[in-house]
Amino acid sequence: MEIKYYVRTTGERKLDDSYNQIKYELLVDTEHQPVDSFIRMLSQIGNENAVLLEDDLILCKNFKEEIENVINNHPTEVINFFTQPNYWFETHTRLAPFEYNQCTYYPKGIGKQIAEAMNNIKGTFFQNRLWSIVENAALSNLGITHLQYRPCLIQHNDFNSILKSPGHLARRDTIYFKDYLDECNIDYKDAYTSENRYKLNNCRLKHIQKLKLASTQK
Repeated sequence: MEIKYYVRTTGERKLDDSYNQIKYELLVDTEHQPVDSFIRMLSQIGNENAVLLEDDLILCKNFKEEIENVINNHPTEVINFFTQPNYWFETHTRLAPFEYNQCTYYPKGIGKQIAEAMNNIKGTFFQNRLWSIVENAALSNLGITHLQYRPCLIQHNDFNSILKSPGHLARRDTIYFKDYLDECNIDYKDAYTSENRYKLNNCRLKHIQKLKLASTQK
């Protein structure tokens, strides 16, 4: 099964080098209209089996292999690969909501259904800039469940949100990023213990410091 990769962006940020693992197409919102652009982009990718990514992520090592193994096992399900950052639970199927929509797989045809449902209800969300809230309502109305996959195959690499007010802190990093688990040699089923959460958090803090140091050297 062919899987296409798309990256939502405003065109103002440089993608992390980890995106070089995949061939992707940029979907650009030049007008900073997050809800309308998301609806348009979902409809645009609706004829493909597609993974929709944000432009402010770090992809795990062997990302393409990891994510496609999951998708090939669940090809007809919407799959969310990033959820509540520091809340541990096993992979499971659920109805809306998405906690976050940073990296999601949409089977062919589903994106257009969701986009149409979002377009029909968006007017009830007064000045709402969070497209995920509108999408949650659309998923609920359509009765579409999604697979909440763990461990996280992406890490959020955002310090200041472009889509929200300037300077708004919007980092939603997770201690359950697969690279941290691998680095600490922790199996995900054991990641919830206090000892392992402590190790993973230290790993997270170390990587954040590296990111901050790298950003000051640019």
